[in-house]
Amino acid sequence: MVVVRRRWRLFTACAAGLLAAAVLIWLSWPEPAPPRERHYRAFTACLLTDQRGLSGPDAAASWAGMQRASLATSIKVQYLSVVGEQTAENAQGFFNTLGVQHCRLVVAVGAAPIAALVAGYRRFADSRFLVVGVSPDPAVPAVPAGTAAVVTSGVERQVTAAAAE
Repeated sequence: MVVVRRRWRLFTACAAGLLAAAVLIWLSWPEPAPPRERHYRAFTACLLTDQRGLSGPDAAASWAGMQRASLATSIKVQYLSVVGEQTAENAQGFFNTLGVQHCRLVVAVGAAPIAALVAGYRRFADSRFLVVGVSPDPAVPAVPAGTAAVVTSGVERQVTAAAAE
């Protein structure tokens, strides 16, 4: 009988120890790392800038608005700068690149990018277009140039609205 009690106590002590170890391991288990990827909707908004890229004030503000819209709506945003001569003819190739990449919204900043957009937007019927500054074509909406805050919020509003359609 004494032997049975000792074995029972030993078994109980081992079971309690294993249970305590399991609880400690479970409590100290590290949290899984947050996912590194982001899931995007099938919508891309593209920014076409002049040779200064994102360093121009209107381009930087437009990009900030596009990024805020991306965070709010889970859309992709990208930009492309016109390299070389800052003419409508040269910028046309860069604009066409965004069109064939199926950018659902193209935002143009700078004289040459705006001229290229106005000259070629009719070829891409599935896309929407926006210029920052004054639009030479009444069919192309514009966000008025101004302070960075005005441009950022205007572009964010337009991109968010386009993504919602």
